Amino acid sequence: MPHFQKEEMARLLKNRSDALWFIGFLLLLFVAYVVWRTALAEATSPYPPPAGIGLVVAAALLLWLGRSGNGHFVVTWWREQASTYNRLGLRATAVLLSLLLSVMVLVTLPGMDRHDNYLGVTLFWLLAILLFLSAVAPPGTQLRIDLARWRQLGHEQRPLLLLVSGLLLLALLVRLWQLPTIPFTLSGDEASQGLEAIKVIEREIRNPFTTGWLGVPTMSFFFNSLTIRLLGPDMLGLRLPWVFVGTGTVLVAFFLVRRLKGTTMALLVMGLLATYHFHIHYSRLGSNQIADPLFLALSLLLLYRGLDRRNWLDWALCGTVAGLAFYFYAGARLTPVVIMVVLGYLFVLNPRQFLRDHSSGLLVAIAAFLITAGPMMQYAVRFPDDFNARINQVGIVQSGWLEREVAIREEGVASILFDQFQRAALAFNYYSDRTVWYGLRQPLLDPFFGTIFLLGLLYGTLRLMGRQADVRLAPMVAWWWGGMILGGMLTESPPSSQRLITLAVPVCFFIALILWEIVRLGRQAIDGFPQRPLLIMTVAAFAVISLHTYFITYTPQRISGGPHAKLATTIAPRLNELSDDHSFYFIGAPRMYWGFATLPYLVPAAQAEDILEPLTAPIDAGLSRPHQGEVYIFLPARLNELDYVKLTFPEGQREDIYAAVDGSLLVTLYIVPP
Repeated sequence: MPHFQKEEMARLLKNRSDALWFIGFLLLLFVAYVVWRTALAEATSPYPPPAGIGLVVAAALLLWLGRSGNGHFVVTWWREQASTYNRLGLRATAVLLSLLLSVMVLVTLPGMDRHDNYLGVTLFWLLAILLFLSAVAPPGTQLRIDLARWRQLGHEQRPLLLLVSGLLLLALLVRLWQLPTIPFTLSGDEASQGLEAIKVIEREIRNPFTTGWLGVPTMSFFFNSLTIRLLGPDMLGLRLPWVFVGTGTVLVAFFLVRRLKGTTMALLVMGLLATYHFHIHYSRLGSNQIADPLFLALSLLLLYRGLDRRNWLDWALCGTVAGLAFYFYAGARLTPVVIMVVLGYLFVLNPRQFLRDHSSGLLVAIAAFLITAGPMMQYAVRFPDDFNARINQVGIVQSGWLEREVAIREEGVASILFDQFQRAALAFNYYSDRTVWYGLRQPLLDPFFGTIFLLGLLYGTLRLMGRQADVRLAPMVAWWWGGMILGGMLTESPPSSQRLITLAVPVCFFIALILWEIVRLGRQAIDGFPQRPLLIMTVAAFAVISLHTYFITYTPQRISGGPHAKLATTIAPRLNELSDDHSFYFIGAPRMYWGFATLPYLVPAAQAEDILEPLTAPIDAGLSRPHQGEVYIFLPARLNELDYVKLTFPEGQREDIYAAVDGSLLVTLYIVPP
């Protein structure tokens, strides 16, 4: 075939690909439009068939266009090097469409109520984010799975890949092993979040852009509902997604530290974080606090990719992740704060160069953040008390705690704030957790590594000052001090470990920093200094101490969750055995009620009610449900009322349940057969 004919054929094929890609894109918009209209018209309508057909055809077109030779699977984001792209201004069009969709979402949400279908508005929100990311991606950006290239990369960096994979597997195993029974107790807060996830499954909660239990954004419950829907409403289904969140944080921390300080430091931090008992514990809970360090680590990684590469897509992804943090635990709101502090520090060092190099990227990040966080920010403006419910409850200023303490202690504000500061700052060295979330009866680090950490923190903070400042330490310094002050010092009852879990990453970083500096100095002073063996032995010692602390010392004590949760978790299996043909009467007020979340979550089929007033006479047998037995559940404080139940039901059987740790009486069941 002559050369000019080959060029003409290539041009025709290229035009056909452009046309088919455009048709596929229009079909995707059609799908979103149909779902949107259906969702607004009728909340209970089924998924519309035209949308499903359009989605399949559009996906098939895009899939066909993505295939190329050489065993590659390519999904290409067409870029401005194509003349068609430049002429039509698709990049600008995508930005305008993204902004238009964002405005539509913000205009629509205030007019919707809890019974509406939020599928359409959620799809438009996601599409707005994807359109913006597509628009700011550099020319020629591709998402490609190139098997040959990955094989070559694996061969060249096999030792590093094996080591990272091994540490990641270790992190997963210590977070996944015996997950339903370690920790033994399902706390009331875990169970409350599980009950909210069940409401998502049962469509009682349909809006992912609002808040639920204790002001927690409902998006978190949508996420947790995925495994509960798959595995059922048990402890495994509730806890499993957070295992992967915690494990993912270990990997993201590796990439973040590698970009900041190199591969060796990254491996040290990864090894420490993978085996750190504090992070392991919260990765095993069915609660969303463990997402805090993931959002912040990922945002900082993307931020520094943007700073180093001056890539708009990295900046946009940074803003997107920071915006997504608003949809989980309140502690994740630290993410944009730390990013702003880091950017402010870099700006102060060299204002003109910073603006010259990064002003456009900063604007892209802000736009991505506003598009992503827009619905939740709108909710915060409309319902500030609901959005800030948890902060208003635990913040020492917002709750009025500081004012009350000044009056009670008859001390000045400065004295009380200093006490708060030292309790939060020394949570890893001196003070133990004051909550039942973890309840470890010692500081969050052992004495040796606690001292190493403090040295690293002070060293890293001081290294940010002066003409020879190490600016690559800025994110970790800002992260630790920001989290300690906002999540510790300025909240009630520090140290409260659930508000400090985000600090696990910088704590491991500062330990690794001092270890690295010691090795560097030793290498300079002594020929043949055993650098690698010393680092490996130190990380191994940390792992042994940490894993022993959690699995050998802490776990058998069944501390976490508190006494009520421990009682509920202990009796739940027995109550499930009886729930098919027995009704339950809980006699524990005012100390505890059946509504304590662990009981309704773990015993979902129970027909139960509280007996609030003390029994002073035989109970009325006419209250019994036909063809059902009854179980009267007595807390020890009200066990003296059992005799009145026996007078009415003498055929019942008493069953005492004791604590496994100290043998104390937890609860007494009086079982009346059907």
